[in-house]
Amino acid sequence: MDSRQIHYFTEVVKQGGFSKAADHLFVSQPTISNVVKDLEKELDTQLLIRTTRKLELTDTGKLLYQYGEKISQLLRQLDQELEDVKEGTRGTIKMGIFSSVGTEILTDIMSDFYKQYPNILIRFVEDGETNLKNALDNGELDLIVLEESKNKQLNYIPFLKGDLRLLVHETHPFADREAVSWKELMDEKFIIFHEGFAVRRFIMKECERSGFQPNIICETSQWKFIFEMVSSNMGISILPQSDVTELKVSHLGIKVLPLIDQEVHWQIGIVWQKNGYISYATRAWIQFLQERLGRNK
Repeated sequence: MDSRQIHYFTEVVKQGGFSKAADHLFVSQPTISNVVKDLEKELDTQLLIRTTRKLELTDTGKLLYQYGEKISQLLRQLDQELEDVKEGTRGTIKMGIFSSVGTEILTDIMSDFYKQYPNILIRFVEDGETNLKNALDNGELDLIVLEESKNKQLNYIPFLKGDLRLLVHETHPFADREAVSWKELMDEKFIIFHEGFAVRRFIMKECERSGFQPNIICETSQWKFIFEMVSSNMGISILPQSDVTELKVSHLGIKVLPLIDQEVHWQIGIVWQKNGYISYATRAWIQFLQERLGRNK
């Protein structure tokens, strides 16, 4: 028993006869009659009582018709949802992001995206650079936010760029300064992101070039926890600030300062596999991102 047989049978019942059902389905009457006979033979039971005046259902026929209607409805729903997926109007996108990068721009873009594609869900996974790369390689994520990549296996859209800024408590000796050099941080207590985050790599490299190893008293993956630690005057931190959004933490008693001598410029983008499967929903999101980020340049 297949869906075609069930469809033909239910149509015969709805139309009240083989001729009308054949006309409605654009097939010949012998074709639809043979399909129903084959179905009865396969089920080893009579489904229809054929009389000269009207078509009647046996008890088995009534049962099959009830289920046939449900199956037909589900198939119609499946066809619609498959079409939605193909058109990119339904689905789930898994996207990896850094906790060390502000996502205000991404949030604004998402808001507009949901207005156009209300049935596409974007699920964010927050982690460090290394874990995000591995998840993308393993097919666990559809796309990720990543430091500028020269990997030829990845597609890349520039997303944000900026520099690193020093965060100190408002009572810190540096708080009244216009800017601070990297070398002046030699004796400070550092609160930074743990291994696997791009910003940590920038910090360690710059400290090394300035002739010292940072005194790290706390490592975390949480942006908010870093703010809380600096706000409690437990130490200093260095975080990325994009060209379009500022670190707004003055209400926490934190002063944000430029770092001079050897300025670190960073750029991140949104990447996805060139040769991997890209769902229709993900394609719609990528196209939307390309259009919006292109206009924001």
